[in-house]
Amino acid sequence: MRIEVAGPSRFWVWQETRPLLLAQVARWKYGVHYLRLPGAVPVLPPITAVSARTAPSWPHRYASWLAGAPGPLHAGWWSLRPWRPPWPESVWRSEVADADPVGYLDWLEGWQGVLPMRRLPAVDEGRVKAYRKLAQEGLLPPLLLWWISGLDGRLLLDGHARLAAALAERLIPPMISLYLAPSPGRIDEEITHAMRQDSVIADQLEHDRRAGVDSGARARRRHFADVYASVPSERERTRAWPLPGGVPVWQDAAAAAPPGWPTDPD
Repeated sequence: MRIEVAGPSRFWVWQETRPLLLAQVARWKYGVHYLRLPGAVPVLPPITAVSARTAPSWPHRYASWLAGAPGPLHAGWWSLRPWRPPWPESVWRSEVADADPVGYLDWLEGWQGVLPMRRLPAVDEGRVKAYRKLAQEGLLPPLLLWWISGLDGRLLLDGHARLAAALAERLIPPMISLYLAPSPGRIDEEITHAMRQDSVIADQLEHDRRAGVDSGARARRRHFADVYASVPSERERTRAWPLPGGVPVWQDAAAAAPPGWPTDPD
């Protein structure tokens, strides 16, 4: 699974032998139009109710599965971290892009939601019913999301039935976000840069301490600790490759779109 780009505003998500998702950045870069195509291959093995009740370490389990899965991993450094949106459930629900097969992600409103790879199953399907019971017990396995910088949001790699169950139960499901992380060298550079400021900050802390300004000293210590803690959690831009055949090949795939799909040139 990889991102391939055609021109300055068109790209697709490719898996194994076919494109799964076409995307075109809107004119003036106010958002992105998407077209979902059939044929997505499951990225993770099925998660049964029995295995969900064993309460494994899901990030470690997902990492082991992804190592041999038809997913997006390539050479580099990756991070799997729990993610929870900073909104209430009613707002988060509106951030799930459920329009099918075409839709629009509005960047003007600051979209940071979840885009499923395929249509969500109906709430009366057996898998969804089973997951609803797990959700009621607080045992719902997390969704697996892939943060894609070209979407400014997350693609749902695994957990479509679990997402349907969470929506039916009106709750925010647990989620794990996969993204390209800074290399150890980049992290060392960031920390080295922060350490160069250490003497300045230390002098200021000592000045505050002698002046009896303990609250200011504590605030600066917290800020400096945050600098170190935030570096490993930074996201790199999603890596992409040139689309073989360029724009004409992308447009051929877009011929499957229903009326209303944008045809604006770059």
